[in-house]
Amino acid sequence: MYSGKKRQTTRKGLIMTDETRQIGFIPMSKNGRRHDKRLLDKVDIIRHIPPEVTIWADTGFQGIEKQHPNTQIPKKGTRKRPLSPEQKQENKIISGIRITVEQRL
Repeated sequence: MYSGKKRQTTRKGLIMTDETRQIGFIPMSKNGRRHDKRLLDKVDIIRHIPPEVTIWADTGFQGIEKQHPNTQIPKKGTRKRPLSPEQKQENKIISGIRITVEQRL
């Protein structure tokens, strides 16, 4: 359970909530080395979410949009392709919606 990033033993868990911050699903926590998307795939909860429900996720869940068509994930920029002002604004909106849940739990 040692995490090379944190330099200590860590645990990682997922929490799915709605817009009122009511918890809908908490799977068992796993060791901290496991990637967020891989943990989500292991739990296999995406197939139970209806397509009309929007998933607001962070960049640790890249690739989830292939599994669920109605997903909002911030765009990533690179040195060669920095984000445009419009993309930065969109990322702020997505993060603003997500952060209300992340700060409270």
